[in-house]
Amino acid sequence: MPARIFLVGFMGAGKTTIGRLLADRLGWSFVDLDAEVERREGRSVADIFASVGESCFRSMETESLRAVSGPGRSVIALGGGTYIDAANRSLVDSLGTSVYLDAPFDALFGRIEDDGSRPLAGSRSEMELLFAERVASYKMARMRVDVASRAPEDIVNEVLRGLEDS
Repeated sequence: MPARIFLVGFMGAGKTTIGRLLADRLGWSFVDLDAEVERREGRSVADIFASVGESCFRSMETESLRAVSGPGRSVIALGGGTYIDAANRSLVDSLGTSVYLDAPFDALFGRIEDDGSRPLAGSRSEMELLFAERVASYKMARMRVDVASRAPEDIVNEVLRGLEDS
């Protein structure tokens, strides 16, 4: 079993929900990377995007990723864009196991369509382009779990089985 499990995937994949459940089952700590950035910066991700832009946010995100990857066993839900960066991907894969929570775009869009807290959740066509740009990076994760139309407990069980088998 790795010391850290990093959940990757697009907005709405359930990284935070699955991460909390998985951490509870393992008795490990749980970190939502977006929430950690917000805690460290004292403002929301949307406010950060609006005031300093995506590039600056990505730097803050990488700093937070390094900070939460210290000693101890943890499940870390990455932001939807974290694993896209090659340096972040390398860091994640050197520190633990990456798990891609995979679902078709239509399922993901249905989950986030009315969520105004996501700065990159624009129109359907903009989000489809973003998803298409990111999916190849997500597929580089060490493990892939289909999360479409499945109960969170079933997903957690599959992740645990996959980790035991690796």
